[in-house]
Amino acid sequence: MLNIGRIAGLLCLVSCAHGADRVTVLPHSAGVAHYTVTIFDNLGGARVRACFHGLAPAGLVPMDRGAARRLRGAWIDGIPVETRDGRILLSQQPPHECVEYETQFERSRFRLGDSSAVILSQSQWLWRPEPFPAEVRTSVRFAVPGDGRVSLSWPQANGVYQPNRNVFFVETFGVFGAFNRQVFSVANTRVEVARLGATPLEGDVRRWLTRAVQTTASVGGRFPLDRLQFVIVPVDDPGAEVAFGMVRRGGGSSILLLPSVDAQVAELEADWVAIHELSHLWLPRLHARDRWLSEGIATYLQEVLRARCGLQSSDRAWSRIREGFERGRRSGSGRPLADESLSMNRTGAYQRVYWAGTAFALETDLRLRRRSNGETTLLTVLNDAQRNWQEEARLVSASRVLEALEQASGAEFIAALGEGYAASSDFPDTSYVDSPEYDDVRAQISAPAHGGCTVNGESSR
Repeated sequence: MLNIGRIAGLLCLVSCAHGADRVTVLPHSAGVAHYTVTIFDNLGGARVRACFHGLAPAGLVPMDRGAARRLRGAWIDGIPVETRDGRILLSQQPPHECVEYETQFERSRFRLGDSSAVILSQSQWLWRPEPFPAEVRTSVRFAVPGDGRVSLSWPQANGVYQPNRNVFFVETFGVFGAFNRQVFSVANTRVEVARLGATPLEGDVRRWLTRAVQTTASVGGRFPLDRLQFVIVPVDDPGAEVAFGMVRRGGGSSILLLPSVDAQVAELEADWVAIHELSHLWLPRLHARDRWLSEGIATYLQEVLRARCGLQSSDRAWSRIREGFERGRRSGSGRPLADESLSMNRTGAYQRVYWAGTAFALETDLRLRRRSNGETTLLTVLNDAQRNWQEEARLVSASRVLEALEQASGAEFIAALGEGYAASSDFPDTSYVDSPEYDDVRAQISAPAHGGCTVNGESSR
């Protein structure tokens, strides 16, 4: 991943949608929303035709304030419609009317100099009906200039995408234009890859991501989703095999990865970033103050799973965990962990947040294994608890996740332990990790996975 001091800047660049401050929901309404999105020839904007059946919205609103500034106008039957602060006002609109609007795209942060494709969040072109219906079926068609392609994480059939209602509130990565696209199946999961740039080669991409998905699926002998999109953008960063990764979940799960242009496939397989991002999918999206939990569990899994699946040695995994604890102990502002999580994009306290969360994951795993003689682990509990939220994209509290982990395990200490970590201003004492009494448990945690890390369901199509 990028040098830790550079992460804040990237997060600000690619994670800027805030959603509406208030969303009015019609309690018993249901309807259909059809969007036809015509991307301009220069990939710099779009003309959108939005038609609503069974709905008569009073207006259309953008996902965030940045998108509001990019609205260039709206029309019904060629007649201009009033807009205000990015909102399209439709108070006089008859039912079933279609509305057209134009929006200019913000310059893509990840458009390569030699690429004729752009990576866009749907926040740049998708305006939602207001009031928002309690139930809505949404379809989206695209017209892309020339022989351009589209890649999104949403379900689609015959060129018509059908995302769920989260698409109106949570960002995802979409790719438009000319790029390499490949589709294959791993662990009963449909994987779509959009690659901008000449490297890694197509075969190397498949080998790398297949291994990463299989490794992450070894948590429970299954992958938690049935479909997944990767966006691969090679970058000139010789300091890391994969410079950066990020998950987005608007209407489906999408992962952006920035591998080095010079990284070899064996180096990509052994790297931790893809497995870290995939591990997030065992958990829901958490509120900012609770990210110590999601980042900590993902960081713990990136080390433990790679040891279990032969991508690094057991000694290397424990060495990396110890080194991470030391960095975390030296980082932060001395505030409670939940407060550090809330402001880490501003303060840069990533090491404190990630590794204190990792300490929680490790302590939970150790205690679960000891009380059950190895029958119950953090991995088995994650597998069972994940069914509580499935593909939910709304923000969830740490308390809900901790309670689900506690119920799945039958252990009554998890919620209280998590609350203690969140409230503590001190980095947790992890000296017990090297105590001889934990030798056997440490060996269990990083031992090769039973039956290896290949999950049934791999095929090509």
